[in-house]
Amino acid sequence: MGFFGRRDRKSAAPEPDAIARTTGPDRERLKRLAQEAYEEGVRHQLLPSRARAALDAFDRSAARLADLFATAPDDPELWRMRGALLYSRASTQLALDRHEAATSDLTACVDAYGRSGVPDAALLAADALMRRARAYGEAGRPMAALADVDRAIGAYVQAGAYASPHPLLPDFARVLALAATVHLKVGDVDQALACARQSLARYQDLTRQRGGLGREEAGYMADAAGDTASRLEAARGNWDAALAVDQVVREAAEAGVGGLGRALAREGLHLRLSGRARRAEPVLARAEEVAPGSVAREEELAALPLPPSLAQALTAGESLLRERKDAPLRPDGTARLRKELTEHESYSASVRVRSGSAFAPKAAALATVADLLLREGHVPEAWRVALETHLICDSLVRRAPDGDEDLLPALGGPWRDALAVASRAALAAGRESFVEDVTAASEAVRATLAKA
Repeated sequence: MGFFGRRDRKSAAPEPDAIARTTGPDRERLKRLAQEAYEEGVRHQLLPSRARAALDAFDRSAARLADLFATAPDDPELWRMRGALLYSRASTQLALDRHEAATSDLTACVDAYGRSGVPDAALLAADALMRRARAYGEAGRPMAALADVDRAIGAYVQAGAYASPHPLLPDFARVLALAATVHLKVGDVDQALACARQSLARYQDLTRQRGGLGREEAGYMADAAGDTASRLEAARGNWDAALAVDQVVREAAEAGVGGLGRALAREGLHLRLSGRARRAEPVLARAEEVAPGSVAREEELAALPLPPSLAQALTAGESLLRERKDAPLRPDGTARLRKELTEHESYSASVRVRSGSAFAPKAAALATVADLLLREGHVPEAWRVALETHLICDSLVRRAPDGDEDLLPALGGPWRDALAVASRAALAAGRESFVEDVTAASEAVRATLAKA
């Protein structure tokens, strides 16, 4: 696989000869050595036991690229090559649980694709952002993870990938599937379910258009979108929806994609919990036969509490406001704000609010609700409201037109207040990684506001 190839995104790529253009024998030799080392690393990636060998090969390729950059620092072709190398190396770093190194590589990868100037640079960068979001999520950095999710989804929406049919439909389905897993781990469960549902719908479109899915696509459908949708539909008591997803996941597992024991255990458990015990018994028995202990593991997972969504957190805030005679806000106003932000399907922060010009007073109200929730001991709810307020403010500033000079000064106070509550909530929860995440976000916001 050449530098222009990508295993996650299957967009058209230049022929291998395109990276062999040279300005002299030494340059040609360096490109060849860089290419050979890169391809060696990709081959090693196929076997988990060869992960360290893959890193060594990628490092050799990076050294050859550094030599090339010394003679042509502005060559767009080299920047794209560097982006592909960093993306692949980050994948191996993640396999070795080196999250800090992986996020560093992916940050440089996003920059490299931006400098490459190639037509699909924004989408290549979006893929790197989604992978970085997963790395941040694993490291317990929700603010960073969810900001990346928002940017990645936004890039595909801007490219029109939500339409069906569309050449980018497979890529968008995958991005939504991965976004669902990040939301489920560190984000809003309502948005996790929205991403999972939409990803599954797009994979169904692809199945109808083609007559089936490739193995990699089926993996994303089952292991990311399907896993998330099944768990959250069941948590809401939407048993028919959960079982429909379970059937899709089980069929994929029977075709060799995913764990069959786990798929059977979850389907059987959902049949039992939905009151269909007679149908559940043989499915659960088969699950134990295929993978002993799988049913108990699924029972433990199903019993785990889910964090509050923004809608649930704001509902808790409304209840507190109604109980207080000296309430800082009117409960009915908070209820209207909750409906405005959460009663439509959204996949990330950008979809919650369409326009930034009128959001500043709403951000102030959200920060006030978050502060009240925290003072009353509702730590998870306070964290959710403060976190989502930050994400909305961040997305509004990133999407604001250059001429909107009043947005930053108006948002500044409420934005800082929300981050202050988030910091206290993270400390109260005893989540050190959350505290570090808020600190990093606060520093970035201060730098942004200083430019206003």
